[in-house]
Formats: sequence, structure tokens, C-alpha cells
Amino acid sequence: MSRFAKMSRAFGLGVAALLLALAPAVVGQDGAGQEKKMVFEEQDSMEAVLKRLEGKVVRIRIAGAGDEVVGKLQKVGKELAHLSDLSGREFFDAVVRVDQVSAVSVQVRGR
Repeated sequence: MSRFAKMSRAFGLGVAALLLALAPAVVGQDGAGQEKKMVFEEQDSMEAVLKRLEGKVVRIRIAGAGDEVVGKLQKVGKELAHLSDLSGREFFDAVVRVDQVSAVSVQVRGR
């Protein structure tokens, strides 16, 4: 086998190993091969749902205005939620009243 063929084969095996290692993240699965999903209980409040999403990037729709805020949900209190690393406003943080959140979405699947 030529030197070029050996290098090509080694490179191909490396790429294949990398793709296999990253496959769960690419298809939105955890390490056990199960798809992630948003958890929702019948008795949940918006505060409870937001608390479970702390540390994740979320899209929050504000009631009435229809404005959306996208950022990393840092902390959720009884009345307020703190978002950092806002999309399009990376140098800003935001505080949103929990009772003014009409919808929250979070990415759970990849393409």
C-alpha cells in the first residue's frame, strides 16, 4: 500500500470516528440515544417551566407586545427571570417579569 493510500485511510477513519462521536449531538439525542424533549407537567406554572430551563438558551415571548427575547436563561426567581448573552445584543442582559411571559421555546432537536 502506498504512503498516500495509508494517509488517506487513516484520515478517513479519523473522520468516521469523529462523526460517530458527535452523532448524538447532531441528531438531538443524549448519550443513551434518546431524543431530548421539553418536560411539562399538568400542574406546572410558567415559573416552574422556566426554572427547569435554567442554563439553556431560550426564546421568550412577552405578553401583549409580542416581542421576543432570545438568550441564556441564567436565573428564575418568583417574579423575574434573568437572561444573558442576548441574541443580537451580546453585550446586554435582560430581566423579564415571569407573569408577562406568554410562551417559551427551547431547541430540543437538531437537523
